[in-house]
Amino acid sequence: MNRDEASTLDRRPAESSSALVGAVAVATALVLGLAVGEPRPTLVSLVGGLTVAAGVWSLRHPSHVRVAVGSLCVVLGTAALTGSAWLTDDPWALATALGFALSAMFVVVDATSGLVPDDAESDRLPRMLRAASAAMAVGVGAAALLTVAAYVDLLWVALGLVENGIHPLVGFATLQAGVLAGLLLLDRAVPILESWHPAPAATTDRALDGLAAVGTDWWEIDRTIRVAVAIQLVVSFASVAQRLFDRFLASVPVVGRVLRVAFSGPLHVPLAACLLLLLGVVAADVVHRWTVRSLGDDPATTLALAAGGIVVPVLVVLGGTVLAAVGVTASVGESLGGTGNYAVATAALLGVLVALTAARAIVHVLGAVAREGTLPRRTAGFATGSALLFVTTLVAAEVGLAPLLVLVGAAASLLVWDTGAHASSVGAQLGRAAETTDSEFVHVTGTAAVLGVGIVAVLLVRYALFPFVVPTAAAGLSVATVVALGLVLLSILLVTVALLSHRERPQQSERTGGKG
Repeated sequence: MNRDEASTLDRRPAESSSALVGAVAVATALVLGLAVGEPRPTLVSLVGGLTVAAGVWSLRHPSHVRVAVGSLCVVLGTAALTGSAWLTDDPWALATALGFALSAMFVVVDATSGLVPDDAESDRLPRMLRAASAAMAVGVGAAALLTVAAYVDLLWVALGLVENGIHPLVGFATLQAGVLAGLLLLDRAVPILESWHPAPAATTDRALDGLAAVGTDWWEIDRTIRVAVAIQLVVSFASVAQRLFDRFLASVPVVGRVLRVAFSGPLHVPLAACLLLLLGVVAADVVHRWTVRSLGDDPATTLALAAGGIVVPVLVVLGGTVLAAVGVTASVGESLGGTGNYAVATAALLGVLVALTAARAIVHVLGAVAREGTLPRRTAGFATGSALLFVTTLVAAEVGLAPLLVLVGAAASLLVWDTGAHASSVGAQLGRAAETTDSEFVHVTGTAAVLGVGIVAVLLVRYALFPFVVPTAAAGLSVATVVALGLVLLSILLVTVALLSHRERPQQSERTGGKG
């Protein structure tokens, strides 16, 4: 192998061993999760974890379409993981389901694309989580605003005001405030319109000059006018002031009737239309500037990374709107009555946002630990997944998992770690596509044989030696106690064997691969 080939070598874990270790992790998580007794959260969380793993693998592809699909898969998988919390009321069952799913996810991520790749500085996963979290935060804010609007029934309130009118005094004060707001918006809107028309025609130029002449800066408006309008807004809602204004209108019958009708709503409609138009111009400019700044120097890649955080909130909000339109409304309790499906959408999106934030923290911590050398960079996912599988197995033992399955889970976690570390070593030396099936088969078979002997030894201690030495359970020892003691001894023995085996066998696999 020359130097150029070595520099372009795919140093991910060996493909055959990676497939085996991923299959073992997924199968163990599925069997043990179902054995706990909660199938729905187990299946949903496991599918979510595998979807996240597929998304991380897709993010490492240079195609923008594949990156966008990867971002969407990561967010959808995260949503499935958080959604599993809605499927059970038992916190221990939820903890085991999430623990098994996350353990399989970490292992599959390391087996396919690497949790902490060699070029971690240009890794897209942290950037994707940051971009998707920002977009998801905007989605949560939009859903929250829709929830508030649904709670106060904003549409019907607005229609009721238009239909029934408002008190003339309130209308008179709000008209003045609206005109004042319009003048202030003109100062912001005119420069924006001018920037949109760098070479305006004569008519457009005159229109812009006229708008600029009307628009007035806030500080150029006389302080007396500002104070007077503010006082009127406060006083206009007082019943005493409204009665006095009614008397004034009644004292001038003809003009009073005209003013009562004009101030009760008709003049507000064109004013509101003008304000919305000006506000739309200002908002469009703000969104444009924010978008340009957010997209950075590579807009296509940034949009692809944020695709999941954009698509998922849009689908959730639109789905809630469509369901509400056809009469399907989620029940959210009496305190939030009238919020429709938007309260559920807000809660769901907020949960996904929290999960994405937690994922960012986990990826940052694992990357920092790997850079410090505490955790091997190439086996960070295997180590994290196997440790999480072992701990979750112990938690499952406390909620009723059969002792034999507890032993199987502990042994599987050690097999995952040892096989994953071996696959990583072979991939680093010979490349991912190296043909090392024979040496990998010998390694995995030897590790599995050692683990099988350990399981048999613990079972013999439990069912043969333990009843002979302690014939009754009066001493306070239980099955869980013996299994826990056996797991501790088995772990110490097998971790030592696995580390020694892993230290010696990479050289053997290298010699085997070199002969092939």
